[in-house]
Amino acid sequence: MKVKKRTPKIILTIIFIYLLLPIVATFLYSISTSWINTVLPEGLTFKWYAQLVFNPEFLNVVLRSLVLSIFTTILGLVIFVPVIFYMNIYNQKLKAKMRYITMLPFIIPGIILVTGLIQLYKDIPIPKIVILVMVLSVMSLPLVYQTLNNVFISKDFKSMFEQSQLLGYGPVKSFMFVIVPNIKTGLIVSTLLLFSAGLGDYVITNLFLGGNYITLKIYMYRLMAVNGNAGSVLTIIYFIMLSILSAILIRTTSKAKKG
Repeated sequence: MKVKKRTPKIILTIIFIYLLLPIVATFLYSISTSWINTVLPEGLTFKWYAQLVFNPEFLNVVLRSLVLSIFTTILGLVIFVPVIFYMNIYNQKLKAKMRYITMLPFIIPGIILVTGLIQLYKDIPIPKIVILVMVLSVMSLPLVYQTLNNVFISKDFKSMFEQSQLLGYGPVKSFMFVIVPNIKTGLIVSTLLLFSAGLGDYVITNLFLGGNYITLKIYMYRLMAVNGNAGSVLTIIYFIMLSILSAILIRTTSKAKKG
């Protein structure tokens, strides 16, 4: 019995170490003065962090990534929340079709999607960055749909919505002051998922804009080819940002389960 109890813990520990080792190695490389033919770095320094953080180009890249992520998040919430609300309250038959639609971002490869977008919008006078925001929002549909749909399934929102109108609220007030506070957890999780999708995209942004709009992921790839230490620094910074988002997600969902 003791062996059976220890086996899962041992396996999980091995997996954790296996996943942690590349991160530790990247961090050591980011603070090393030189690490070529030795087991451990020859010296340690934080000068690569100082050079990157105080580099105006890096600050511009962070600003571009944040702008892209913020607009992707806003557009995704404005589109998806009313649609998912409508399906759950007024027309649940649409949910079967929506399940099929949410599979499309996984079925269509990024290179095919970008090629089609370039052909479709090449002669339309719309800034490509606007189209990119729209595409990234739609590509995040599966995660957002599943998150919000699970929240709507957890309670009888249809009865709640109808009762609030019987008590004198109109449809808009019922949605804003009754529905939205009760789906707050789903909205927070959806916001973080949309934000991380905009922050972490590389393929669509790089191919569609041709590298003219440099985000964190594109900058990271280019930096690795020029300076491995600086590239490792950016990788660690990006990992910390994702860890913070993941911690917020875990804490939010844990509170929701307790509630």
